[in-house]
Amino acid sequence: MTGTRSQPPRHGGDPRDLPPAPDGLPMMDLATGVNPWSWPVPPPPANCYKVLPYFCPELQSAAARYYGVAEQRILATAGSQPAIQVLPRIVAPGRVLLAEVAYEEHRYRWLLAGHEVQYFSRYGREEIAQRIVAEQIHYLLIISPNNPTGDVVSEEDVRYWRSLLPADGLVVIDQAFADAMPNSDLRALAAESGIVLLRSVGKFFGLPGLRLGFVIAEPWLLAELDKHLGPWAVCGSAQWIGRKALLDRQWQDDMQHQLMVTARRQGELLKSVFRAYFQQIVVTPLFITMTIPAAQAAVLQQRCYVQGLSVRVYSGGDVAYMRWGLASDQTLLAQRLKSLCLSDLAA
Repeated sequence: MTGTRSQPPRHGGDPRDLPPAPDGLPMMDLATGVNPWSWPVPPPPANCYKVLPYFCPELQSAAARYYGVAEQRILATAGSQPAIQVLPRIVAPGRVLLAEVAYEEHRYRWLLAGHEVQYFSRYGREEIAQRIVAEQIHYLLIISPNNPTGDVVSEEDVRYWRSLLPADGLVVIDQAFADAMPNSDLRALAAESGIVLLRSVGKFFGLPGLRLGFVIAEPWLLAELDKHLGPWAVCGSAQWIGRKALLDRQWQDDMQHQLMVTARRQGELLKSVFRAYFQQIVVTPLFITMTIPAAQAAVLQQRCYVQGLSVRVYSGGDVAYMRWGLASDQTLLAQRLKSLCLSDLAA
């Protein structure tokens, strides 16, 4: 995904940007990092569409229970994206620090709102701390687990970084992929000043089209966000479906296990196929990322398309991060990988 202040990022999962699928070979969508085994959605009642979707106390209660936070510290949104867009516009101008390789909507929205954006190259505790102090950072943007590198930060590191920011500074943590990786969950920070957590229902529950997410933060900041998001921010069907999904603990426990088992299996498959080409491979429950030379990544992505495999490539200068979502059919994935032409790729 690429973008500047004047041009929004282009999302790699956009089907309009994909080449035509080969004849008789439907494209396997591995570009999104979304759980391929969606929570089983029952038909919402007709009333979801007949009345305006005002605040839903049942959804609020279910979300507070699921995320383990007080109800006054959580706000439902139409996915994480509205909060990503609005938050930079409701805080005072300041200097922002975020990862060079990350979901680029963050970079674009802070730049668009007039903030000065600086970048760090890796999630090192002291490296980030030194940058905060030396460059007088006001807002720190963290993605954990990071998309696409898989980096995870600890509660202790977040508290340390927050202590170095000004009193009115913020640490904003995008946790869109955290549900599948419980050890990455930072909900324990929810009651602390100057910390904002962004959570998404779409990734883990396999329901990106539902457009449901949550912001966990101090009540005053949630009130400002709510005011700028406007009324009826989450549609009635998303409220009804989301409440049921968030309360389905058995499905959640079973799916966490299924995703981890599948990710490990797919990670081993990708290692066996690309062993001579990647510099590093990171396996998370919802995606596997290979770090490879940028020139190889561009060629390999096109060859994957020819075999009906849609994968994401993030630029990191001389290297690229090729992110593979999980395949629901691992046998089919193995067959298509076997057909890839790799012999002329430089090691």
